[in-house]
Amino acid sequence: YKHLLLPTDGSALSRAAVKAGIAFARDAGATVTGIHVISVPPPDRLEAWMHHDAEYAQRRQELFEKFARTYLDFVIENAQAQGVPCTCKAVNGSAPYLAITAEAQQDKCDLIFLAAHGWRGDGAQAMGSETLKILLHSPVPVLVQQGFSWTMERRR
Repeated sequence: YKHLLLPTDGSALSRAAVKAGIAFARDAGATVTGIHVISVPPPDRLEAWMHHDAEYAQRRQELFEKFARTYLDFVIENAQAQGVPCTCKAVNGSAPYLAITAEAQQDKCDLIFLAAHGWRGDGAQAMGSETLKILLHSPVPVLVQQGFSWTMERRR
């Protein structure tokens, strides 16, 4: 593997997968691209009205972009510490799995390395819904870190 995509949602499990993915890339002599998908909710004027703020959607977007920068800075800092070449990007998308698989293809990544579940995880050793969707839809091989173990799924 020469180019890994490291999706991150900022959760503890995701950060652990980022660290493991960077170590994997270091050992393989690969580069990494960190990605965070900023959810794009449908426009909702009622929501802005309920918050009494006509700029609510813009403020929410700015906050999500700030979170994305923080999550991706974590990727950059860890990659630099391990001497792994790294680029990062935040993308907007209504379906994170679609954005992640599209970026993997666009960036010519040959492996997606991610956590089994993130924010919605309940502590069970089950895969999260976005991870499962990536496994089902990705034309790029996927390596899933589940707790402290890895599961490899190769799609052709």
